[in-house]
Parts: sequence; structure tokens; C-alpha cells
Amino acid sequence: MSTWGWRSHFYSLVPLAWALRSAGHEVLVAGHPSMAPIITEAGLGAVPLGEDIDFESVFTGRIGKVTPSGGAGSLEPAITPDGGVVRMAEALLDDLVAFGRSFRPDLVVWEPFNLAAPVAAAALGVPGVLSLWGPDHMSELSLDHEAVVGPLARRFGLGADEVSLTGRLTLDPVPPPVQVPLGGPVQPIRYVPYNGAAVLPRWLHEPPRRPRVCVTGGTVAGPGLSARTDLPAVVRAVAELDVEVVVAVMRAHRDLFGSLPDNVRLTDGPLALRLLLPSCSAFVQHGGAGTMLTALACGVPQLILPQVGDEHFLAERLAVSGAGTWLDDPDAATVGETVAALAQDGPWRAAAHVMRDRVREMPAPAEVVGALVALAEGART
Repeated sequence: MSTWGWRSHFYSLVPLAWALRSAGHEVLVAGHPSMAPIITEAGLGAVPLGEDIDFESVFTGRIGKVTPSGGAGSLEPAITPDGGVVRMAEALLDDLVAFGRSFRPDLVVWEPFNLAAPVAAAALGVPGVLSLWGPDHMSELSLDHEAVVGPLARRFGLGADEVSLTGRLTLDPVPPPVQVPLGGPVQPIRYVPYNGAAVLPRWLHEPPRRPRVCVTGGTVAGPGLSARTDLPAVVRAVAELDVEVVVAVMRAHRDLFGSLPDNVRLTDGPLALRLLLPSCSAFVQHGGAGTMLTALACGVPQLILPQVGDEHFLAERLAVSGAGTWLDDPDAATVGETVAALAQDGPWRAAAHVMRDRVREMPAPAEVVGALVALAEGART
């Protein structure tokens, strides 16, 4: 497996990695050096390769909105020959191919944005598998395959047309109608939330005394990529309701919130959303794909406040399901009114429960292992 240099992208691979390990297969996860402790925290073997690229310096100011119809901006500036996605691939690719020639894998699995892995799979002559972590935003972009992939492929004597970014199989964890139409062979796979190592705090042992609303800005809720929404103002708007507010925030960002009302609880360090959301009546978030799918798996209505990149696209895909809605640059009153409606036992909650059931009906990662083994074995014959 190979992951991009961002923890939430890697998290999407963990349940599949453990399904493969539990079935007796060797799994190593290759990525940028900074990913090694995150990979080993999940109990998996890490292979640090290449060099680290500062994520925020690469992407801040270069990415805008992605919507199904294109919109004013998109992720396209990041996926150009000199864009951040290619820079991340260049920093990993040579070492990844060199390691692959030594390790000799039977299969290479990657997640979106990782351009190094499909090139490596082609260079090694082994099947590749794209493991999606959300609705396929890449299919909505006008990607110049030759211009972006060609220079990477030519390092190993390949043409761009010999490299498939979707591999021989796409693993799709997104239930209809949230997913967009996909091309090529597709294997549905159940989304199993993994949000990192976590401890269940004592206050979560008992059900809430009034409706609980979780608010999060993701792992970059401080200055930088996700600072375009005033998260403290959002929290205060929700706190004006007769609810308990839990703010899932990184420890480094706690000081940004200052003084908060008594009905607001800031988490003290990482708290896995999979442990918190089942007790929530509504969820306010930034629009991360894994965050959205975790809430779908838990059956919680969502309000997305999209900020950058593919978050507008993901917000629109959620709205199609009826399990949530989204607001672009809203005022505090609108946020409060929307959360109050989401927290009621109405159509949004009913739709969220339908989506939860659809997630549960999808094949578990353990049930997908056989398809991957068959793909690898077929390539050897």
C-alpha cells in the first residue's frame, strides 16, 4: 500500500490493510517520512520513503472549489505539472519504485491524490488498485493526463498511457446516491470508520441529557488550510440552542476558542469521531470525505461548511442523499437555525438512517480480500 502525506488519506486504508493482514497476507504501507508514526500507530508496518513536503505551504492559496459543474475554482491548480499533487509524487516516486523492486509486491493499493503509486505499479508490472475515500472528485476534474503523468512515467521508460490512475480495480466505499458514476471495474466495500487511536472518555459512557451536537473543523482547524470559516463563531452560534456542544479539536488549536458557554465541551486531544457521533443528534463539519462517511456510517445528520478544495463538491454530494445540507459563508443565525432543524426527528434524520443502513449493507473489507487475491494471482499466471 502507498499513502499520500496526509493522515486522513491514510486512515481510509487501515480497515482494508487489517483485513488483508488478518487473512494472512503481508502488508506494508509506504509513504512520506512524516507518515511513519501515524502508520505504526495503526499497528501496520511503515516504509518511510522520499522526503517530506509541507502540505500547507504547497496547497494554501492554490486550491479553490470543486463542484460537479466545475465552479469558479477547483483542485486543478494542485494537479498540474507544477502543482502540489505532482510535487508530492516527485518526492516519493523514485524511492517507491526502488523499494518495490526489492520487496516485489503482488499488488499495489493507493488512495486518491497519490500519483506516485500508480506509476510505481506500472513500472513494477503488478496490478494496481485505487481505494477511494469518498466521492470520486478526480473524475470531475479536467486532468491533462499526458502533462501530469507523462513526466513521472518517463522516469521509468513508460508512456503516460501505460499508467492508469484508477488501476485495474476501484474500491468504492460510498453508498448511492452520494457517489458519482464510476468507470472501469468497481468493487463496493463498506466504509469502516478509523479515525486514529483513541480513548473513550468517561463522559461518553452515559447518554446525553439533551441533544448533543458535534462541531469539528478537521485536523487543520487552526490557521492555514481550514481557517476560512470562523469555527469559534460557529460553536457559539450552536451553543445558543438548547443542546450540548462537543467540539472535536486538535489539542494545538484549543486556545483559539477562548471563553465558551457552559454547554460547550472542548475535547482534550484527539477523540475518534466513530466513538462520539453515535450519541449525537447533529454534526457540523468542514467537509472532509472521511468525516462525512463516518457520519453517514453513524446515521447522523450533517451540516457541512465547506472551505477549500473538494469540500464544496463533497457537500453537494451529501445534499443529494438528503442526509444533510451545506452552507457557504453563512452568518451565525443561519447556522443556528440549520442545526436546530437537523437535530429534530425529521426528514434529515430519516435520510441519515437510510444512508447508515446502506453503508452496513456493503461488503465488509474482509469480504473484499478474495477479489484482491484473485487479481494478484491472475497477474502471476
